[in-house]
Amino acid sequence: MHVRRRFLTLGVAGGLALSGALVAVSPSGAQTVASTAQAGSGSTAPVAIASSVHARLPQGAVRLGAVAPASKLHLDVTLKVRDQAALNAFLAALSNKQSPLYHHFLRAGQFGPRFGATLGAIATVRAALRKAGLTPGAASANRAYIPVTASAAAVERAFGIALVRYRMPGGRVAYANSAAPRIAGTAARYVGGVIGLDNLYQEQSQLVRQSPRNGGKLKLARTKPDAVGPQPCAAAADAGEEDDGYTANTLAGYYGMSAFYPGDEGSGVRIGLFELEPNSTSDISAYKTCYKVTTSVTYKKVDGGSGTGAGSGEAALDIEDVIGLAPKAAVDVYQGPNTAAGSLDTYNAIFTADKDAVVSTSWGQCEALETSATVNAEQTAFEQANSQGETVLAAAGDTGSTGCLRAGKDESTLSAGDPSSQPYVVGVGGTTVSSAGESVWNESSAQAGAGGGGVSGWWCMPTYQHQTAIPGLISGHSVKNSGCPSSVGTYVREDPDVSADADPFGGYVIIHSGSWTVIGGTSAAAPLWAAVAALIDDSPFCTDYASGDVGVYPQELWDLAGVDHAYIWTGGVDEPEVVKDITAGNNDYTPSGYTGGLYPATTGYDMASGLGSPLVPGVGSGGTVSMFYPGLAGLMCEGAATKLKTTKVTAISPKSGSTAGGTKVTITGSGFLPIAGADMAEVGTKLVAATCTSTTKCTITTPKHAAGTVDIRVTAEDFALSAVSSADKFTYKA
Repeated sequence: MHVRRRFLTLGVAGGLALSGALVAVSPSGAQTVASTAQAGSGSTAPVAIASSVHARLPQGAVRLGAVAPASKLHLDVTLKVRDQAALNAFLAALSNKQSPLYHHFLRAGQFGPRFGATLGAIATVRAALRKAGLTPGAASANRAYIPVTASAAAVERAFGIALVRYRMPGGRVAYANSAAPRIAGTAARYVGGVIGLDNLYQEQSQLVRQSPRNGGKLKLARTKPDAVGPQPCAAAADAGEEDDGYTANTLAGYYGMSAFYPGDEGSGVRIGLFELEPNSTSDISAYKTCYKVTTSVTYKKVDGGSGTGAGSGEAALDIEDVIGLAPKAAVDVYQGPNTAAGSLDTYNAIFTADKDAVVSTSWGQCEALETSATVNAEQTAFEQANSQGETVLAAAGDTGSTGCLRAGKDESTLSAGDPSSQPYVVGVGGTTVSSAGESVWNESSAQAGAGGGGVSGWWCMPTYQHQTAIPGLISGHSVKNSGCPSSVGTYVREDPDVSADADPFGGYVIIHSGSWTVIGGTSAAAPLWAAVAALIDDSPFCTDYASGDVGVYPQELWDLAGVDHAYIWTGGVDEPEVVKDITAGNNDYTPSGYTGGLYPATTGYDMASGLGSPLVPGVGSGGTVSMFYPGLAGLMCEGAATKLKTTKVTAISPKSGSTAGGTKVTITGSGFLPIAGADMAEVGTKLVAATCTSTTKCTITTPKHAAGTVDIRVTAEDFALSAVSSADKFTYKA
């Protein structure tokens, strides 16, 4: 084994900057109108808000007639960011180590006054709504929208529209606005859109249950990692064995999370879960009892909550996934109604509270069914999260590259998922884990789903993603759009960013409605990554490097991948590090009717598995967990380090010993990592383990060596060895 002497320089000046505003692009490639045109903005004459025209009706929808006049609607009138260019520049500075604003994240309550609409703009919009006969509520704390609750008749009069009911394929009755809403020109220039005028397409949970496979249940070859930490009770273990599922300890061992057990386990980190359904608290209690953990779980209802009962299992899966993998983290479950306004309000509640360093959502919709009003409002919410240093992870979808399949519209149309494709969100795709290795999750033959991904129809590639040194990022599957800035080669956003196990045949063992069962889907992969982010935040690496909150901050994740691409993906490396590259399979989900073969897994980045699945610690010789060869936790923390950047030896004692070896030597210096297995020393030409009890003191036992004087040099985390000096001399005596 040889020290690889790697040199990293993360956060180079401008490397993460967003050059100008992120340009929203429509699926056809044209730049969308974020809100109304400016024409007539000084007039009281009504102006159409083009961003709020609903998506095309699905084939088979039947018009039923008008919405009952007395029906109550909850709307959000969204407001434009005051200065998008200034916000972009601020977000870029937060992740640029050369900037004095580096990691100077905003605190709760600061985003609105700094970047939201002005108080004058809010007053103008509120006045226009009141004049139109509506009673607007107080603007949101981030000054991003004004809530309105009114009867259907009042909404129709105020916005000059008709509200029409439709019977959707499958039987659900929905409604939609007949035309773009109109608002007085004096206010229209400040308005981004009106959300809640239709409910044609609700957000989907990215959850998948097992279905008959190849005519019957097929046992998977089982992976047998060295799992430690919280152990499952017999009922959970039996369910995993019987139904081809993985208990939390098995997944923790496979992805290396167990290297941070016991002790850390996410202690001190809060994880927020976005939910649009209820769950049974008795299921959560039973899960905690099974694993003998006492994880704090707090529920927060938004807009009255999401009902009662056990739900579909999505919320239970998200909560239990996090509990099993980061049991000492605190979990905040935000539950709101599954409406357009309810979704936005739930995100707003999470980011307004600003308590959760990590946020996970397993709910979403294909991009092709979203309005520009919705995606732009979400963008503002996720920009706020990013400005506050919150890591947001989102499931990429469960129908492969054809993300609209579950909605029943344009089944074979390629579409990425929202919000996983949003800038400032880490999109999480799906893989299959077995003893044969890890591949892209694609159960087309069993019609059980496939990991989502593809090119965005809304967003340009963020500058932080445009890391052209990463193999596969720019490929024949990449797409350009003339509306995107030249700084990213006019390429559009590519999704997902990362991936993890999502196959229901080899899924996650949870308890739902009182029964142990196995569930998969990218909805499980997203909270797994949330647990990874919490473990990184709480890891001894971030503590010793004084990195602050790191998690899996998207700009720094991509910067790490770009700067360290040779270490992660090229040949000559003994074992994979940082992420496990997925090179087998594709996410062409053939039950959709699409058989074009997109997107194949390749070396490096691809739109089926992203950058890869997590390797939380490093991997040493023979595939064993190693704290010395840097993994995702070590490098994310080192990239944001404010100290311990270099090692230095200032003294050794004793200064001599036998050629037979066996002399215990105390090394004094700086830059050492007091983490078991993270440090090694080079004695002459031989590498030995170093035990460091602090950042300034380590001990080693000398190996055999010929007589003579050698240097004892220390390296932490496989970075550069300490410089040769007169203080590190050790003499071997016969």
